[in-house]
Amino acid sequence: MSKANEVLNEIAQTVINMMNEHGSNWTKPWKDAVHVHGEPVSAKKRAYTGINRISLGLAVALSGHTSPVFATYKQWKSLGANVKKGSKGYKVIFYKTIIVKDEETEKDRALPCAKVYTVFNSDQVENWNGSWLDTEIEEYEQQWNDIEDVDKFIASIGANITLDNSNAAFYRPSTDSIHMPNKAQFNDAQGYYGTLFHELVHWTGHETRENRKMGTRFGSDRYAFEELVAELGGAMLSGLTKVEATPREDHAIYLNNWIQCLRDNPKAIQKAASLAEKASQFIINSASAEPTKQAA
Repeated sequence: MSKANEVLNEIAQTVINMMNEHGSNWTKPWKDAVHVHGEPVSAKKRAYTGINRISLGLAVALSGHTSPVFATYKQWKSLGANVKKGSKGYKVIFYKTIIVKDEETEKDRALPCAKVYTVFNSDQVENWNGSWLDTEIEEYEQQWNDIEDVDKFIASIGANITLDNSNAAFYRPSTDSIHMPNKAQFNDAQGYYGTLFHELVHWTGHETRENRKMGTRFGSDRYAFEELVAELGGAMLSGLTKVEATPREDHAIYLNNWIQCLRDNPKAIQKAASLAEKASQFIINSASAEPTKQAA
């Protein structure tokens, strides 16, 4: 096994171990470009959190919706609005805790129970007055320094990467392009480069590269599994380039959000780690700059 492979495997194992130590209340590492109500929010003014915030943010970015407001069919109806005929909704997942009795210990155990709902964007409804929605663009000043060697490494990979005033980071297979918020929106260098590495791992899954079946239905096993691959790969590349000396809790917390979607956790995480290593090696081989020379 090469030195790079050893490093990638060590990082993956560290993240897996951390998953057992931390919860699932993940917070994204960037600020939204749209002030106050830029991130996904319900029509009753409740902010979506966790995976739902990520998936609905992507829904806005990929669909061209002009509003970040969502609600279920029943909620829209209660507000006097009607979902337009033929509108395709978006899945969200909510967890509630149920109490079950352990057969061996006869003690009560709290278990998370997932329930899936379908929500619709306000652009898909009629007769709704969204005058409270604030769409003022927030300007940010970058509070951290670029890591030039890592920027050169990423540029040499040859991926199509666009930075703009968006509220989501995502890879779009149909255009084979990566879209990211501006650097100034990120809280620190680790958040920016780690997020970009995550999306680059998705980029390797294209049919012309590693050809992974990434899945498009939010909440599905395949979709969740690809997120495991991307986050593990992002952590591997962050460690290898020395953007982060050790994986952060964020990686483990984000992964815990997705691992709950999978039925066979132990096998899934190990398989994801193997594919993440393969994707990381593809990125390294695609680059003309050597990642082991990056700044500490």
